[in-house]
Amino acid sequence: MLRVLSLVLVIGALAPVSADAKTLSASEVLDEMLNKTIVTRQFGMNVTMRYLSGGVVTARALMGSVNGTWRAKGNKICSTFPKGPAKGTSCVSFKRTGPKQYVSSEGVRFRVVD
Repeated sequence: MLRVLSLVLVIGALAPVSADAKTLSASEVLDEMLNKTIVTRQFGMNVTMRYLSGGVVTARALMGSVNGTWRAKGNKICSTFPKGPAKGTSCVSFKRTGPKQYVSSEGVRFRVVD
C-alpha cells in the first residue's frame, strides 16, 4: 500500500500543469501568499519561504536562512537575494495547480501551508 501511495504522489508531482491554468496577477499572488508560509523543494532540500509586507522575503533551509527583497512587476514577483543558491534577482509568474498549490514559470512547485 505504501508503494502505491508513493507512486501516486510521484506521478502527481510530475504531472504537467493544465494548459488552461491561468497565470495569476501579482495582486492574486499577494492575496494568496503574502504573510503566509510557502514550502517547496529546491537545490535538493526543503525550503520554507515567506513574502512579508514591506517587501521582505525570507527563505529558510537546512543549510541556513537568508532575507531578501521582493517587488511586483506586472504579473510577476521579483525576488532578490544577496547570497545563497538563489543569489541575485529572479522574476517569476505563478499558476494555481490545486488548492493552495502552485507552480512558478521556472517550473518550481510549492504550496501554501497557512
